[in-house]
Amino acid sequence: MKFVALFSQKQANDQAKMAEAMGRRADYQFPTGMRLIGEYWSSSTNPSVVAIYEADDPAALMINSVSWQDMFDIQVFPVTTYEEGLDKLTRHLAGE
Repeated sequence: MKFVALFSQKQANDQAKMAEAMGRRADYQFPTGMRLIGEYWSSSTNPSVVAIYEADDPAALMINSVSWQDMFDIQVFPVTTYEEGLDKLTRHLAGE
């Protein structure tokens, strides 16, 4: 299943904290069962980072969030591509 995570800086406009976060990210290893699809860092503080993951086990997403909660407020929610959603909706309406 795919998920989007929005990371918003806890201490807005703190360049030192953001530099620290970027340094930590360079060495960070994602929990087992979690795959990074895309990650985007912005100059905004809310969100500062937008990440897209795939995970079979929601516990991996929780472990990942706990690893960053000292620096970011994090929102994680499930997503689907348009094509996947349309396919599932079509099958559902067809009674499959």
